[in-house]
Amino acid sequence: MISNFNSLVKDSRVWVFQSTLRIEDNKIDGIKKEIRFFLENWKSHRKDFKSSFEIRYNTFIIIAADESNQVSGCSIDSLMKFIQDLEVSFNLQLLDKLQVKYFENDKIHTKHLSDFKNYCKNLDKNKSLVVFNNLVRNIKELENEWEVDIRDSWHNRFIK
Repeated sequence: MISNFNSLVKDSRVWVFQSTLRIEDNKIDGIKKEIRFFLENWKSHRKDFKSSFEIRYNTFIIIAADESNQVSGCSIDSLMKFIQDLEVSFNLQLLDKLQVKYFENDKIHTKHLSDFKNYCKNLDKNKSLVVFNNLVRNIKELENEWEVDIRDSWHNRFIK
């Protein structure tokens, strides 16, 4: 059952899927339509639960689910299958966990993890670098810990 993203409780679980490239404007409406259809039919043990999504910066697809009815493993598997189908339908890469996204000069940049590690070695200790922490688990963390300075993220291990 699809709901307004802002109406979900703060401990609703989130999954952040990051496109390796910016999603073209002409694909956004089609992606939204597919996600809405999936979420309208997404169930856990045949029970409805509240869910929603957002697409941010034409790069991140964020799916949220109110887990008061516990989203089952099979439901999560169906979400992953759906994301794989989205990748094929819209020629996207959404499951590549080795890409790191960060803001620099008011623009989102992408580096492979190994290149990002090297980049961080040369980072000035006092320079602010906003990274996207896609490991957030719920809406509260999404709001407070997703778009953060590198020093406040798991990425901080690369600057030490």
